[in-house]
Amino acid sequence: MHKKSYRLIIKSLPLLIAGLVLFCNSCDKKEGPVIPPHIEFINDSGYVAGDTTLEIGERIRAGIRAVASGSNITFFQITCNNGTRLTLLDSGLNSASLSYTLPIIKSSSQYEKWTFLVMDRDRNKDSVQLTILKSDSSHYGTIRTFDEVRLGAQENSLAGSFLSFADASVYFLDSAYARQPLIDLIYYFGQYECTLSSPNESEAPAIFTGPYGIANWTVKNETRYDTTSVTPLQFDAALNDSLLLAVYEPTAGKRKTKFVVPGMVISFKSPAGKIGLIKVISTETGVAGSFNCSVKIQE
Repeated sequence: MHKKSYRLIIKSLPLLIAGLVLFCNSCDKKEGPVIPPHIEFINDSGYVAGDTTLEIGERIRAGIRAVASGSNITFFQITCNNGTRLTLLDSGLNSASLSYTLPIIKSSSQYEKWTFLVMDRDRNKDSVQLTILKSDSSHYGTIRTFDEVRLGAQENSLAGSFLSFADASVYFLDSAYARQPLIDLIYYFGQYECTLSSPNESEAPAIFTGPYGIANWTVKNETRYDTTSVTPLQFDAALNDSLLLAVYEPTAGKRKTKFVVPGMVISFKSPAGKIGLIKVISTETGVAGSFNCSVKIQE
């Protein structure tokens, strides 16, 4: 009996030791309350920090500040829900604080719920929301139309590649360099495709090089583009900005649009925050080719 009891104790000893270690660790570990990062709206002059009602096309600025309470902030997201949840921004970072300003143009949706969310390394989250309702007194605004605008690709010697929405003026690279704040749109031919871009797009500096090249610019405007299902006939019939706003999608714009072909109607938001449409009339492929279009843009 004595030998059996001894062997039983010896066999059980590893389990007893492991249990004792776990018990001691649980006693030493003192878990405090989980403190998520803190995010709040900027409430300074010129910012909207609470729910509001806007007319269609009205512009506001919303801004946030966020501060980590423990681990650094590693994720920042902006979404808009207007009946469909859409993501404007999903961004990774590693910072103890964050500030961000978002220009918002009221679309034709009855409501928009904007959510700004931060998460730290430990996956603790905090968020704030801003709801924007459409005013019952909303009315549509006037537009400007530029017909038959012709641009050339990067090696076209007859037509420039740079367009200003201010007056539909077209410039070659050297003239555009001298007028950087005015340049809103760039046309070039990529590896296989006709492309609309703007100075802040990442590939444009490799297309337009030299002493006047975009890499040397100090002002790089950014236009955002999105394809639409609008027909050329619908474009031609637009007399105010109702169509422009109806197809404008605040979270869908990209810094360039590729594979541009005749018959397309492309939505855009200019660096000045104006919404517009581009009707593609014709394209001539190649680095010495060209691009013909008409533009409608908010006044």
